[in-house]
Amino acid sequence: MRTIKHIPSTLCRTLLIALLLCLSLPAFQQALAPTAESAFEPQLPFNTSYIKARRIKSITFDILDKKDFQVAEDKGLLNYYEFNSQGLLSRYYYTSIIKVIEKEYHHDAVYRKRRKVSNAYTYTKNEYVYDTVSTTYFYDNLDLLKLKRYNDGTYYESKYYSYSPANRPVSEMRFKETNTSPNKSEFKLGSQTMLSEETFEYMVTGRNQYKKICKNDEGRVYKEIIYNYNDAQQLTGINEQYTATWISQTSDFIYNAKGQLTSAVYRSNSNGEMELSRSYEYDSNDCLLTEKQFRNGVLLKEISYVTGADKTLHSYIIRDPNGKSMRIVKLLYQYY
Repeated sequence: MRTIKHIPSTLCRTLLIALLLCLSLPAFQQALAPTAESAFEPQLPFNTSYIKARRIKSITFDILDKKDFQVAEDKGLLNYYEFNSQGLLSRYYYTSIIKVIEKEYHHDAVYRKRRKVSNAYTYTKNEYVYDTVSTTYFYDNLDLLKLKRYNDGTYYESKYYSYSPANRPVSEMRFKETNTSPNKSEFKLGSQTMLSEETFEYMVTGRNQYKKICKNDEGRVYKEIIYNYNDAQQLTGINEQYTATWISQTSDFIYNAKGQLTSAVYRSNSNGEMELSRSYEYDSNDCLLTEKQFRNGVLLKEISYVTGADKTLHSYIIRDPNGKSMRIVKLLYQYY
């Protein structure tokens, strides 16, 4: 009969805590988790449960741009994500270049012991003028988005949401607002000008299907949307039809056997026939590995993600085959 050796109590407690932690984490505890809702959004699809479990407060993106056969250049661009304690995005901003100023500089001749060792010369250097665009998010006590405020310079635009008992949005009010705070990093509401108001009604039309009826500020129906789900309650299709016109928009989503999004396709005839598509591939650790973005079948971007063994996203590379360039992005984390 084999004798079982005694395991120290401290080791037992450590193993038990580690086991309970693993059991308490969601099935997909990776940094990025593409969803149907986020497929065509500009922000990266960070996994809320991952952000919360790792107690991530913010992520800053260090960006380098590189043209083919040229040296990588740091243009001072910045992307920034900030999260609340529940792992929800609370602030997002990015900078873009709105003007490039070419400045000429003069370098004097260099003398050593009264002997000229190099001649004077002039050179040019690009200086950039930036625009910062930010969006701030606010949530209710059920973690439902109640306010999204967009800011571009001195322009503020806000969307306010209210929900049904089933946690579906039933109204969206859009306002142009002014900020009266002398400190522009803080917002103090001045005036509000309503830009639009929409209300929504819902109708169950099948076991895995429902219809959303959209009304304008006059209470008139202007659009109907059909949502289709699979048996796992993952969104598989959206069909939007504008009631007064011939305009329609459709979206289709495909998942793998693990329930991960592998394909998203959006089609619209609002400005000629257009199709946008995204494809996703995952590594053996179930982390997002590559993403390809197409427009009317033409590859626009190919994104390669570098994720560690702990499923932390360290960096990614965006390849633009048409512009013959790439963007190299490194992620810097801050924690609570």
